[in-house]
Amino acid sequence: MKRKRWRFSSYATAQATVEELCTRYGGVVKPILPEQWQPQPLVNGGTLIKVRDALLVTGSDEPGTLAQLQREHPGRIILSFPPQLAFGTGEHPTTAGCLRFLADFAAQRGGKGWSVIDLGCGSGILAIAAATLGATRVVAVENDGMALGYARENAVRHGVADKIKFIEGDAVALMAEEGGSTYDLIAANLFSDLLAVLFPLFPARLAPGGGVIVSGFLATQAELVSRHAEAAGLPLEGFLRRGKWMAARSMEENRSSQN
Repeated sequence: MKRKRWRFSSYATAQATVEELCTRYGGVVKPILPEQWQPQPLVNGGTLIKVRDALLVTGSDEPGTLAQLQREHPGRIILSFPPQLAFGTGEHPTTAGCLRFLADFAAQRGGKGWSVIDLGCGSGILAIAAATLGATRVVAVENDGMALGYARENAVRHGVADKIKFIEGDAVALMAEEGGSTYDLIAANLFSDLLAVLFPLFPARLAPGGGVIVSGFLATQAELVSRHAEAAGLPLEGFLRRGKWMAARSMEENRSSQN
């Protein structure tokens, strides 16, 4: 049997965190400056991501480039997400899938106001997209303080900072709070094991007619994720596969048809 070797690099701001990783997995600790860890800018802004007929995502933040894109695509909202120390630039398959479902949900609302909570918001791309697509109440949750800082900056750049409430905290603890707010849409781009814990908490936090968008799991995990969702009364449908990654949703009309 051939053995596979993996090389894993991690960045942390606390010495204790990296020492714990070394104790569990081995390896070495090297101090680096934040600017040495920054992702490199994408050439020409990277690949343009078109989402339905509503959004266009670019990795460029150059004003001239953004203005040109707006002229070339007058009917689309331009989202600018250059590489940062936060997940979610639009190019990752899981983010792209969530954006597609998000655009569909916004279109179904027909201009009526709606609310959304984005669990594990990373760069804030889903929350920001929701705010530009007509959501009137947007909550973005992230347990990584550095990522949340970038999310806030991105919201300011897109002119929607006043429409989004950012929360630094644990998604499970937040969703488990009794008497918490309900939402028309819950978005969770998270790993499969975390989704399994969250699914039972979602029904109590969904407004009547609400929906769920999930991603962050592999195609090989789709069956297991589906079982956890169905056990919580949230059967998944509309699976999108891009490479090895999956995204799916659970909407009221789909749940009603299975009752």
